[in-house]
Amino acid sequence: MEPNDEETLPALHLNFIGKTLSVFTHEVKNHLAILRESVGLIGDLAEMGKLSSKAEIADSLQVIQAIDNQIGKTSWLCTQLNRFAHRMDKPFSTFNVNEALEELSELLHRLANQKRIAFQKDFDKDIPPVYGSPAQLELLVFRIIDQHMLRLPGGGAIVFKTGHTKDSIKINIIAEGNLLEYNEEVISHDDICEHIVRRLGGDISTAAGDGKVSITIPLSFPESGGEFDLKKTKSS
Repeated sequence: MEPNDEETLPALHLNFIGKTLSVFTHEVKNHLAILRESVGLIGDLAEMGKLSSKAEIADSLQVIQAIDNQIGKTSWLCTQLNRFAHRMDKPFSTFNVNEALEELSELLHRLANQKRIAFQKDFDKDIPPVYGSPAQLELLVFRIIDQHMLRLPGGGAIVFKTGHTKDSIKINIIAEGNLLEYNEEVISHDDICEHIVRRLGGDISTAAGDGKVSITIPLSFPESGGEFDLKKTKSS
């Protein structure tokens, strides 16, 4: 796709949403499969009349507790998806960057597991809320995660680190492990990433051969960034 194509970003955003939902639904299916097996075990024990002794009852209670824990995990995942969806309700809103990164990493957890990549977080607990576009920021972070995963074919970790100054938020997304080299600095030459960052009123940088991408965004994004105008951004 050419960066001046007016349909580029909406199409990429739909692709991002679709991929996130696909990963999430597979994760939920795994949770439901565990619940089904646990319920089946309780049913088998009951049918065989093996719930009479104290030991057997104790074992059954453990299975029931495991079921309850699994339901809690599944409910928590659904909460993350619900927040993810509601971030798209409005072009701009006040949100916490740590929470946005947390929900995105959780929704992509299965994808990372498939590639034997761990997500690690080093969040600034005192980070202030920002007024801006969380949907655009999550799309930007997703593209960087996607590039990092390509550089970590044999496992490793992706670290999310946040910090702040009096007027901006800084996000470092760091790939750690045996990194594959690119012929060029992919992130810094990614026109889409640069366009998104500009529309958010921020900045993005990376160093040659380094696994770290740094994003800086203002505490209050310019509302003019709410609509993507790639032709205008390209000519600016």
